Amino acid sequence: MSTTPESTISSKSYHRLRHELLPLLLGEDEEIILYWGGRALAREQGALGSEELVTFFAESNWGWLEEKKTAKNEKVFTIETDSDAADRPYSLEAGFLAQMIEMETECLTEAVYEVKKKKPVKIEVKVKWDRKDAVT
Repeated sequence: MSTTPESTISSKSYHRLRHELLPLLLGEDEEIILYWGGRALAREQGALGSEELVTFFAESNWGWLEEKKTAKNEKVFTIETDSDAADRPYSLEAGFLAQMIEMETECLTEAVYEVKKKKPVKIEVKVKWDRKDAVT
């Protein structure tokens, strides 16, 4: 049994997997598969508090997450990454946040994202829900 610290994936390796290999494997369905994959990962992870969510994003090499706004039926997040891949989908992160907020609010959620800055990439994710659409 090894006593060495847990190894981490390099940003270069992560970039190759996320922005080079996944597009080849997933093709034209990449964005939707990543969205639903993000939701599935969130369900597997279980509900996280705000600070835990920030830590999860950083440890997953997804970037620096910040909650910018909370309204009656919407939360807005920004994610800043080291990546310069602004033309790649960030629907994995959007799906993950949608599911996290769905677990928190117990309402059906949907998330959309928009790239706000290209170098380094900064995206905005809006998660919306309607209190009338409770999770059953």
